[in-house]
This record gives sequence, C-alpha cells and structure tokens, in this order.
Amino acid sequence: MKESETIYLRLFEPEDFEKTYHWHNDFNSLLLTCGPLRYVSKEIEKKWAYSKATNNSNEIYLAACLKETDEMIGYCSILNIDWQNRKCTYGGLVIGEKQYKDGDAFMEIGPIILDYIFNELNMNRTSTRALKEHAIIRASLEAAGWCLEGTERDSIFKNGSYHDACNYSMLRSEFINREPLSKSQKIKKMVEIAKRIKREEM
Repeated sequence: MKESETIYLRLFEPEDFEKTYHWHNDFNSLLLTCGPLRYVSKEIEKKWAYSKATNNSNEIYLAACLKETDEMIGYCSILNIDWQNRKCTYGGLVIGEKQYKDGDAFMEIGPIILDYIFNELNMNRTSTRALKEHAIIRASLEAAGWCLEGTERDSIFKNGSYHDACNYSMLRSEFINREPLSKSQKIKKMVEIAKRIKREEM
C-alpha cells in the first residue's frame, strides 16, 4: 500500500461507484480536466467501477483515501500500460470531496503515484496532459519535475469550444534524481511557474 503523511492509495472496489457517481455528475469540478462531461446513471457508474475494480492488466484505478478515517476523497489512474516498452499514461487525479480541493491532496498523492509507477510497476516513462489554460495544474506538474513535450492544438472539445492540450512526460531517471522540496518550497515554485505561464498566455 502506497501512502503519504495523511493519504493512502488502494485499488478500486466495486462499491466505490457510490462516490464516483456523484463526482462524475458534478460538471463544475470537471470543467478544467481533459476528460469529457457526460451524465452517468447509477447503473452505468456501477458497471464502470466494477470494470475498473476487476481488471488491472493494462490500466490501474486507485482510490485515494484518508489514513485517519479510510474515507475515499478521490482517485487516480494509470492507463495504457505498455509492459514491453515500460511506459504508461498517468490519467490524472480527481479530488471529489470539495473540502480537500485545496491543493494539499494533489501535492501528497503525486509523489506516491509516481513512486508506484517507477518503483513498483518498473516503468521507464510516463506521460500526462493538461488543458493549456489550466495554469495551476500545469504549474503543479512542472514544479514536480514533469517535462513539457509539446502542445496539441484544438485537441479537447469541451464546454462548447476546442481547447489546446499540453503534453508532459517524466522518465524514471528524472524521478529518481528530482530535487527534494518541502511543502513551502513546492508552493513557492508552483506560484512562480503559474505566473510565468500566465505571462506567456497574455
């Protein structure tokens, strides 16, 4: 079990649909993600959660839970696992419970999911993406050591318009040799990067 100071990760369970059903129907919290906005019924969500809980050969869905109470507050995913070439896609992180969207959970979960990808799954490369206009997510990725590889123009159709998506990657060697930062140092670095991104978009 991978864990941080206050959070641990576990595999999805079928009954997790009771939580994810509400999160996936909360469009406000999903507007700045790269995923689609689609209404889901409880039955559809139940089948989706069951499929994620019973198949981990080429994708892994992990519930993010509080160590103190075991409450599931979000989830993350590892997708497109290519065992031969040792690469995968970090599907991102959804924090469903609103009181934990302050950023602390993102900073805690990121390192432990990367540790799982590189030191347990033995991947050599992982990739992810973020909407170009989402400066905070992009800043959190770059502050954590992700490398911007390029931009996909008009890649995501959402909320009535097309959006550019920024592609990021991280290699095992970069994860191992990353600079250790305290929480305050991470926040300071994120703020500086977010300001730079916003200046570039002006």
